[in-house]
Amino acid sequence: MSADTTREPFLVAHRLASLVALAFSAASAVDYYGPSPRFCEAGGGCELVHDSEIGQTIGVFLPGLGLAVYTALLALSLAPRGRWRRAGLWLGLLGAQGAAAFLVVQGAVIGAWCWLCVGVDSAAIVAGVAVVLAGRFGELNRPPEATETRAKPWWRSAWWAAWVVAVAAPIAWGLTAPGSPIPEVVRARYVNGAVNVVILSDPECPFCRRLHPVLDAAIEASAADGAPHHVERVLVPLSFHLLAREAARAIYCAEDAGQGDAMRERVYTDDDLSRRALFTHAAALGLPGDAFARCMDAAETDARVEAGVDFARAAGMRGLPTVFIGERTILGFDPGAGAAPYEEALAAARVEGGPTRPVWPFAAIALVAVVLALTSRPRTKG
Repeated sequence: MSADTTREPFLVAHRLASLVALAFSAASAVDYYGPSPRFCEAGGGCELVHDSEIGQTIGVFLPGLGLAVYTALLALSLAPRGRWRRAGLWLGLLGAQGAAAFLVVQGAVIGAWCWLCVGVDSAAIVAGVAVVLAGRFGELNRPPEATETRAKPWWRSAWWAAWVVAVAAPIAWGLTAPGSPIPEVVRARYVNGAVNVVILSDPECPFCRRLHPVLDAAIEASAADGAPHHVERVLVPLSFHLLAREAARAIYCAEDAGQGDAMRERVYTDDDLSRRALFTHAAALGLPGDAFARCMDAAETDARVEAGVDFARAAGMRGLPTVFIGERTILGFDPGAGAAPYEEALAAARVEGGPTRPVWPFAAIALVAVVLALTSRPRTKG
């Protein structure tokens, strides 16, 4: 660290915060301007902010504006002392005020939080505070180069190597997302290091009901040696199955009481899916009748059912049952094949890795950053 760097702690903090804001802005740009979101999962806070009236009006401009503003802040902080550095002070203040305002808008008006936006805004506030302190302690009036070295242009600073990484790495990460036969919304539910199984099923669907014991047995056998398995069952009651929605509610209400698997087993093996039968199952499982009834009729429970339907649509559901196992999708259930397709997919998921990301873009970014850093080294007088 040079002597000047040790005398400029607030400018250093300002530059680091600007780089963080740039990285989040680059990731936001990928999600806003790319073919599909790569950093934010479907249905999350980012999507809610993006789809809000405010997000639709000004949100599309913010990633590009962030890239421009925080690049300008970094450049101005590196400029020779004088009016350019002081211009960076006012720009930093303006950016911090805008960031604080947008945080208020997210929380108070939209009622949702986009973690990418929060990252940009938080870093912008830090950058604004740091540049004000830099001005207060005279750092903006000091020359950017050490006095014992031969001055070089501001645009040859090693900070530009960090700029390349901050901007290019998130963009490369988003645009080189490996292709996969598994929809992104499904992959978002996968757990690293586990055999992942996501099941879309309707409690009244005849083939879903026939699949239920077959798939459960296959999963149990696959996990018998202790290998980690992550299983999610998404209930998707179809509109023409008149009893399916009630059955789905019953399973969710039993889950809240820790009896979800037991209720699911009863629902999928009992031909009677009437409300009376569902309450009989609840009583047999020791669930309090009044609490179970309130849960069955609650709007929140119905919203959970609807969320499952929305998830299935987002996953591109073409029929039921649909089972995602590792990198494979199995549509429907063939009684003649029985458990074989699921056993094969489970076995493959234990040894197959997920789709891989190409390394060369990141190697190229690292190479450019290293070259910039090396060429920015000051030359001693001589």
